[in-house]
Amino acid sequence: MFLSIALVPAGPANAASSTYYVSAAGNDTNAGTSSDAPWRTLGKVNSTTFQPGDTIRFRAGDSWAGQLWPKGSGVDGAPIAVDRFGDGAKPKLVGQGAVGEVVRLFNQEHWEIRNLDVSNAKPATGTPGANLGDFRGIGVHGDNGRTLRHFVVDSVDVHDVTGEVKWIGGDPADNSPGVTWKTGWDRSKNTGGIVFTTTVPNIAAPGNPTVLTGITVQNSTIKNTSFAGVTVKQYTGDAPGAVRTGWGTRRTADDVLFRPHTNVTIRGNYITQANTAFGGNGVYLTNVRDGLVERNVIDRVGVSGIETYYADRVTVQHNEVMGTHHAQGSADANGLDPDVGTTNQLFQYNYLHDNGDGILLCGCGTPRFGSAVIRYNVVTGSKRWNLHMWQEAGTVATIHNNTFYSTEAPNMVSGNNSGRATLTNNLFVSGRSASFLQQSSLTYSNNGYSSNLTSRPSSDSRRVVGDPRFVNPAVRGPYGDENGPRLDTAANFALQAGSVFVDAGATVTGSGGRDFAGTPVPSGSRPDIGAFERGGPAPGISFEESFDGAATGPLASGTNGWRVVSTGNEVGVVDTPSVTDKSVRLNRTTDGGGTDGTNLARIFGTPLQGLVTIEAQVMRNDTQAGWFGLPYVYNSSGSQAVSVALARGQIHAYEGGTSRVVGTYASGQWYRITLGVDTVNQRFDLDVDGRRVLTGAAFRTSMPEIGKIAWYANSAERGAVHVDDVRISSGPTSTS
Repeated sequence: MFLSIALVPAGPANAASSTYYVSAAGNDTNAGTSSDAPWRTLGKVNSTTFQPGDTIRFRAGDSWAGQLWPKGSGVDGAPIAVDRFGDGAKPKLVGQGAVGEVVRLFNQEHWEIRNLDVSNAKPATGTPGANLGDFRGIGVHGDNGRTLRHFVVDSVDVHDVTGEVKWIGGDPADNSPGVTWKTGWDRSKNTGGIVFTTTVPNIAAPGNPTVLTGITVQNSTIKNTSFAGVTVKQYTGDAPGAVRTGWGTRRTADDVLFRPHTNVTIRGNYITQANTAFGGNGVYLTNVRDGLVERNVIDRVGVSGIETYYADRVTVQHNEVMGTHHAQGSADANGLDPDVGTTNQLFQYNYLHDNGDGILLCGCGTPRFGSAVIRYNVVTGSKRWNLHMWQEAGTVATIHNNTFYSTEAPNMVSGNNSGRATLTNNLFVSGRSASFLQQSSLTYSNNGYSSNLTSRPSSDSRRVVGDPRFVNPAVRGPYGDENGPRLDTAANFALQAGSVFVDAGATVTGSGGRDFAGTPVPSGSRPDIGAFERGGPAPGISFEESFDGAATGPLASGTNGWRVVSTGNEVGVVDTPSVTDKSVRLNRTTDGGGTDGTNLARIFGTPLQGLVTIEAQVMRNDTQAGWFGLPYVYNSSGSQAVSVALARGQIHAYEGGTSRVVGTYASGQWYRITLGVDTVNQRFDLDVDGRRVLTGAAFRTSMPEIGKIAWYANSAERGAVHVDDVRISSGPTSTS
């Protein structure tokens, strides 16, 4: 079936690459290039300049104290990687507050860091906060005036970082041990779990900006890390004696001095500050252009769950934020905050619940510009206010089709707004008579209000009032955790039949065309009011399989719903990577199986429609040239619509009718393949290990619904592959 495809050998980028092993039982006099003869110390690693394509592997279950700062840079297509080897817990790197950051990169690029356990806690004293300092878990820095590219942090656990808390403004009279007010921009907000920030070698002669591009932080846990879980920040030059550059704090929307970091993705992480008295933000993106924050769980952080600041073109979507509270005298306790100097911000499809505050729009301060779209979010259980507007004149906000529900908050919409804001098709439901900000700068149109909201805006002449008939507004979980957000719980705030808000909305130009659950809008004669179209599917996990509980040996067709074809070949559960972390191995050594070949497939009796995310870990563990589809996605008629394959060192994907080479792979190495499939708009996105390699690619053939997904090879193809940790999610995806 695939013999007509011309396969090109992998390029020479990885030809000279090496893998180095480090173990607490090793010896630095060893060559280090074998797991049987590993190095021992961080010092040995730090004194080595690694080459493009090299990998540094730390033995699972071992621990090192100090700082990891390996030298060298990778190149495009051949990054330098840090990972683990062997079975057991992630290797631990412990800073103990003796180093600024436990994992450090400086003026380096093309690095990927995976599967480490990182902490940097200075021992506590008898005075709370006295042990806080200039500490980070992972710190990526630069000052060489260049653009530094490609940084991936994946599947790490960063925790217990006792970083100091420094605020831009405030009153120094409020200082306390570890907490300092009015420090200015460059001296504040530099600590936390994972921090990307650049500076200059000489503050009196700053030269050119150092810009980071291609940042990805994904699939990680970040816990109890003081100021923030993840921070991205640029230098601006406001310290005493510094020459102000203007790189970090833009003065206007089109400020030519603004030189932000670019292409930043924060995806699939669990971030909490629940067990530290000094915990601040979850995600803090400043000085960023083209950012994506999605599918994170932000749990009990201080100040703000996800905040953008002096940023442009950032999308925040499909996150769950809960339990945000005031911390260290902060004014805020919100779930989401497009803040000062932010333009083209899109906050959509997020589930915010049980926070001190809901959504803050703070285009405040001297910069009198900003633009944001806030749509299809579900905001419940806020304590103080649901939507707070503090926009200066010159700012523009579009707020539509959000659902706000609170039994406690005295304010539905609050603040003091001078900027222009339109509120359309939002659904406001309260257990009390909450108030609404009513100013001429705010336009309320066609919103929905529960009957008890007697203070509803008089200017909303097209308002709709009544009982929303939610599915279950008393829901108390399940909520997100380290396994990801539970957006399906938000579906309890969808409308039931008989709700006055069904088909009662106005048409909003540029609405995105889908509701919170991915249902096309409108599904009826007109859009519904609120975040859900009635009758649409609830978002959530359609299928998840780790194979860890399966018996080792041949996998019988029908097991847990899998369709297996192995005629003359092997499809079986194996103890790889370990006996507690199994996978399925497909080994094809001969012809057999016809079109299906050697095949592991998921067939959907009810085809999947709308937005579907397909994820799996895959590995080729051979040196053969066979073409393996990993995976192929079929329409309900059995035709291939999305095709990803690994063959002869290259990762291939079809874009329409054309096969593209989108990356390379190494035998024996796992890769996370993620497809964001949009059957409404007939396109898909492809990520490999969190790196976007195709965006908005056309299907090979029309696929209005997904009938089957298969990992397989057939015909004359030969080789062995592993498949693990399959996850198929319906509803919202990263496709936008």
